[in-house]
Amino acid sequence: MKNLYIILAALLTTMTFYASSQNIGDLNGIYYQAVAIDENGKEIVGKDVEGKPLYNKTIGVRFTITSGLNGPVQWEETHTTNTDKYGLFTLTIGQGQPSGNAAYNHMLDIPWIDANQFLKVEISTKNDGNYKMVSNHQFMAAPYSFYTDDIADDAITTAKILDFAILNEDVSTGAVDSRTILDETVLNEDVATGSIDSRTILDETVLNEDVATGSIDSRTILDQTVLNEDVATGSIDSRTILDETVLNEDVATGSIDSRTILDETVLNEDVATGSIDSRTILDETVLNEDVATGSIDSRTILDETVLNEDVATGSIDSRTILDETILNEDVATGSIDSRTILDGSLLNEDIANATIDLTAKVTNILPVANGGTGVSTTTVTDGQMLIGDGANGNFQVSNLTAGTGIEITNTAG
Repeated sequence: MKNLYIILAALLTTMTFYASSQNIGDLNGIYYQAVAIDENGKEIVGKDVEGKPLYNKTIGVRFTITSGLNGPVQWEETHTTNTDKYGLFTLTIGQGQPSGNAAYNHMLDIPWIDANQFLKVEISTKNDGNYKMVSNHQFMAAPYSFYTDDIADDAITTAKILDFAILNEDVSTGAVDSRTILDETVLNEDVATGSIDSRTILDETVLNEDVATGSIDSRTILDQTVLNEDVATGSIDSRTILDETVLNEDVATGSIDSRTILDETVLNEDVATGSIDSRTILDETVLNEDVATGSIDSRTILDETVLNEDVATGSIDSRTILDETILNEDVATGSIDSRTILDGSLLNEDIANATIDLTAKVTNILPVANGGTGVSTTTVTDGQMLIGDGANGNFQVSNLTAGTGIEITNTAG
């Protein structure tokens, strides 16, 4: 008996394309057609593997695609079909019932780029699930239209690309649109140092939540990299800025309004000597309670810096003024009214010799205790004089009277 086997009369001839712009989802699969041929090439129509006719009969067919001969199963499906009156049958691989025993759920997911796929064909002549293998051959050129169309439709997934399979020089400028890349598709370690130029990144390309805490070091940011409008109100807390982070030249004139600075924000040691010019401080900017006791040394205040109207009534206590603090030339004529000077305010040593003229300054009666007579001399007559009155402890204006051993002659004066 001659050995019979089924071969492909027209295997994997083509795939159906409806238009050049067809999507991958429109691919119908791979055509398969079988016919019986004897070992000498003479066609024996309608013979199964045991030599029995198979015309007009329902049979089962199982297609299995493996990686290498008898390697891991990448795709497997079954069909139920009828042979014609010549024993021929035609099927489309990819339109059968998946067996669930394969590594891929879709034929397009098979890594055709490896070019090592084999097709194993099995037939169940009684369509009872009992399959016998009739061929196991490697795919040639035709199935790789899947791979070609995969590239044309941009349907390559990273799961199918091996490391270094696509080189940097294989990707043309603008070929990758980052707007369609899923999160975590490009890992940090995939980005080479210096490969991203922030000058060409559009606004809002990098979101706030994309920047990890501590990932930006301001010490390496060029001037004007971060613009004023890039800093949200309240986003910078000066309490966490290191000393000398903000330099004097970084602060524009008028950019800081002292009305909004909290107490104790600027410490004494933060103010450089001579950095504040009191000539430009507005009235009432520095309050009395802002000036610590002893913090102002009047020896360094320029003439006319403190005006008369700047000194409140009663604000200066002369009891605590050092000698020679106020010079004679500092006291304007008529500026001191002796009527309001307390007793003991002017000591004897404070009055220079010959500075007081009693003939011009003393009026009414000068008491004896202050070196006067204590009596009025407006009614004195000839021959009268001041005579001590021991009984009353004062002086009286009267005439002398004669006494024992004393003779007094009154002569007109």
